[in-house]
Amino acid sequence: MKKKAIILIIIILISVLLFTAYRVKKSQENKIPEEIKVIDNIDKYGYNLYESKTLTYKNKFNELKDVLNSEEIDEEKYAKILSELFVIDFYDLKSKVTNTDVGGIDFILEDIKEEFSLAAENSIYKYIESNVYGERNQELPSVNNTEIVSLEIINFESEKIKDENAYEIEIKIEYEKDLEYPTNVKITLVHVDNDNKLYIVEVK
Repeated sequence: MKKKAIILIIIILISVLLFTAYRVKKSQENKIPEEIKVIDNIDKYGYNLYESKTLTYKNKFNELKDVLNSEEIDEEKYAKILSELFVIDFYDLKSKVTNTDVGGIDFILEDIKEEFSLAAENSIYKYIESNVYGERNQELPSVNNTEIVSLEIINFESEKIKDENAYEIEIKIEYEKDLEYPTNVKITLVHVDNDNKLYIVEVK
């Protein structure tokens, strides 16, 4: 009799566990990830502003839009703001949905985008937990502010690119909370052919 009671309890426990697992699975299936909307753009340069970006990023994007819509474009200012936008987006891991959601990728030179993304996913982005359903509790860095430390015009050479007027910009990063992520980075931007756009080729 005692043995039958134990077996009955085990069966009930298994049934409860299976039912709970089923309910959890169904609740996850019913949650639809939010669609990411484009809320602004700089058409001529192909830069888009997505609704999911942080307020810090959105404000900096508006600065870039003002610069690029001017009759005479201040290229140094363009280079500075573009570098800050990249840094704000790349190092703000809190706003990322998954570890493949690499920030600032739109500003990277096309030829190295894939390589850059893979490197990020295997390093700084590697341990980001998924937030597809908005339930992540992981503590991640959020960028509050950036500051240009220096700007230099340098001669940049690689296998595919030569630019005697490339920009090397050092940026200081301020986070919402210090979680021991980089606070100073150097960004290298280049001109490609006769394109008016600047492209990031190095981050260190």
